[in-house]
Amino acid sequence: VFYHPGYRVSPLVFCGCLGILPRGSHPTAPQPGDLIVVIGGRTGRDGLGGATFSSAGLDPEASTVARSAVQIGRPILEKQLLEVILQAREERLYHAITDCGAGGLSSAVGEMARRLGACVHLDRVPLKDHSLRPYEIWLSESQERMVLAVPPENWPRFREICALHGVEAAAIGNFEASGQLRLFYQGHPVGTLDVAFLHEGRPQRILEARWRPPAPSAQRSRAFSSSVDLSRILLTLLAHPNIRSREDILRRYDHEVQGATAIKPLVGIANHGPSDAVVLVPPEFLPREGPIPGIAMAVGLAPQYGERDPYQMAWAAIDEAFRNLVTVGADPDSVALLDNFCWGDPGDPEQLGALVRCAQGCLDAARAYQAPFISGKDSLHNVYEDAEGRAHAIPGTLLITAVARVPDLDRAVTTDLKRAGDMLYLVGDTRPELGNSHYALIGADMPPEADRLPQPVPQALDRMRALHRAIAAGLVQACHDLSEGGLGVALAEMSLAGRLGARIDLRQVPGFESLGTDEEVLFSESLSRFLVEVRPEDAAAFETCLAGCPVARIGEVSADGLLRVIGRDGSERLCLPVEALEQAWRGELAPAISRVPAPTPHAPPTIGILRSRPRVLILQAPGTNRDREAALACQLAGGEPEIVPLARLLRGERSLLDYAMLVLPGGFSYGDDLGAGTMWALDLRLRLGEAMERFIASGRPVLGICNGFQALVKAGLLPGPEFLEPDGSRTVTLALNASGHFECRWVWLRPNPRSPCLFTEGIEELLYCPVAHGEGRFMARSEAILDRLEAQGLIALTYVDPCGQPAGYPFNPNGSQRGIAGICNPAGNVLGLMPHPEDHIFPWQHPRWCRGESGGIALILFQNALRRC
Repeated sequence: VFYHPGYRVSPLVFCGCLGILPRGSHPTAPQPGDLIVVIGGRTGRDGLGGATFSSAGLDPEASTVARSAVQIGRPILEKQLLEVILQAREERLYHAITDCGAGGLSSAVGEMARRLGACVHLDRVPLKDHSLRPYEIWLSESQERMVLAVPPENWPRFREICALHGVEAAAIGNFEASGQLRLFYQGHPVGTLDVAFLHEGRPQRILEARWRPPAPSAQRSRAFSSSVDLSRILLTLLAHPNIRSREDILRRYDHEVQGATAIKPLVGIANHGPSDAVVLVPPEFLPREGPIPGIAMAVGLAPQYGERDPYQMAWAAIDEAFRNLVTVGADPDSVALLDNFCWGDPGDPEQLGALVRCAQGCLDAARAYQAPFISGKDSLHNVYEDAEGRAHAIPGTLLITAVARVPDLDRAVTTDLKRAGDMLYLVGDTRPELGNSHYALIGADMPPEADRLPQPVPQALDRMRALHRAIAAGLVQACHDLSEGGLGVALAEMSLAGRLGARIDLRQVPGFESLGTDEEVLFSESLSRFLVEVRPEDAAAFETCLAGCPVARIGEVSADGLLRVIGRDGSERLCLPVEALEQAWRGELAPAISRVPAPTPHAPPTIGILRSRPRVLILQAPGTNRDREAALACQLAGGEPEIVPLARLLRGERSLLDYAMLVLPGGFSYGDDLGAGTMWALDLRLRLGEAMERFIASGRPVLGICNGFQALVKAGLLPGPEFLEPDGSRTVTLALNASGHFECRWVWLRPNPRSPCLFTEGIEELLYCPVAHGEGRFMARSEAILDRLEAQGLIALTYVDPCGQPAGYPFNPNGSQRGIAGICNPAGNVLGLMPHPEDHIFPWQHPRWCRGESGGIALILFQNALRRC
């Protein structure tokens, strides 16, 4: 998140997606005779001209003009599309695939037909607005549509898969070796274009690009006294919008879905410190034995430098992305890059000149770091008019996204300090580079010679390789890159994340002799620098790994909870308690979680060996997104899971009673359009009612997680029919979170030893799982209902603090009455809970496993259930 006045009218939002596919499973060559198949959403007037609008300037009338250019998203249909494509890919049913993006069918079909030709019948395209004219059908950018080249012999099977997942499919033409793109509407030709001309015939535009360095700015006025209060500067920087905690934003997004997040966006002793990157371990990566590999993802963004030199901005963004990856244990020789350019009008020679200079920076940095750009995106013409008609361009912005391989997850590290007595090393040169830094942005004074942008470091890649070798050898306990706010902010963030103090001596910083002031040493934003925590016994080996690099021991971790900085003259220039750092950085969030002892571990109950692998039905409704994690948990627990789309049960292709256990996983069934789990509940009650009743009455386990819990409650299956009113109305529900927004955080759960619940039987230790929901607040119609649930032991799981005691927010993340996290039916074979036990089935899913913490693994819930099958 980066704030700048230039984004007020035209804010930028970047969204990325990382996918993993089997090698050789992505065909890209349509064949003559292949059907042109459109699947997904119907084509409408929404999104018509969207690409053109996105590249046009904004004026006061834009909101009225652009209504039809804005696409209407349907994420649930997107998930159904995903299921279709995955199954069709596994069965190799198509020769090529692409999405309908800018230009709609015109670009999708036109690109696929590049080396062939195509015949398209526009009247066969499924429409949601039948008043569309042929050219509008051809150009509409309605979302959730894919185009595939399907051999005719595969069309029946492909259509069957689409029907299974409730996805509409239509064959609108075929690819042909004609070299022509031919369009028809109701049998009449409406367009013919030579594909060679379409792709090669347009003359190259020649635009003028001009870049001139801006004139040097006048010396900034002093914002602080001549004595320069470093404590005040540091606290001001920590509270800066570009540096402060993003927790209030991050908690509103599900960063646990798919159960693959090993290093999370928030780390540290209380799960609220900053992380330089995330590390993912998709199930496909899990080896049978040996090291567990992962994928690290990070970004780099430095638009403040672009105001003075877009070339330096590009280099700084790539360097930051690399640093962030290396700090978590990624191999710098495996990095791949993506660029996102957002710029003003390229018809303006000054704007285009700045863009060209930025692109040159990307090229030079990518060559220096030996990293390829594998993808990218641009959005130009980001210009808006004010009320007086004056045109303004956004700040030229480059976002770099980087991915890299983590060879061994056990060697991954986080930013939080781990242990008092450990040594702190600074890797990299610190130079007088405070130009357009965050130190400058807060109005602090600086010497004229320090008013320079961070310069490229030619030896950066070699230094990162050396640091990676040290991390891979297990010599590093914590690592943080130096970016916004320099050494001072990096040290403060590591301290507050680990709730440990630190003492550093600026006289030990490599290159400090060339720096004229303590402020330069502490707040310079020079590139390619890292702050590293090393155990004393590993110091010699660490220094050997970094031989030839600028590296020095500058301090140590302390247990006194104070951050101390010794200045160049030997005096103590800064002394702040960690609580003050946290208060500045977290603002209103601090101190949300006080220091609490870790829960006392108990020996897990003995689980008997299963004589067979019971069949488990993972019921997949439209919009379910945690079915694969649930299946993996059941498999690890000894079951034989099968993910079954709801349509297969309803059509009689599968019978519920053929399975020993039923799991209703989390997600957003039917988009939760009528309330969370409401439509899924109707399916359970009205379309599967008899089968569900027989299944439950037989004593077979039923587990509803998050959205599945909501569906069981709203279907009246939990806590059970005996809790329904005479008119059939429910006495309990799951309402909007008390916070009023989505919550994603880890919570402690205490099993009720008096509960008849077979899932929690014999569990003495607390369970630890993430929640990720917006409607999870358990509420009863009256206190009498709550008393009755409690008396019968039907409250199977409650939210508690790490000591096992009832507590309020954030330990109770949704404000549930009596801290209720999960309930069961009187027979104990049906359990519903809002937290996600399927997302803590491996030790590395624990948010503090890098700190050596473990316990609370929730796989036992699945093991208990399958033991009863």
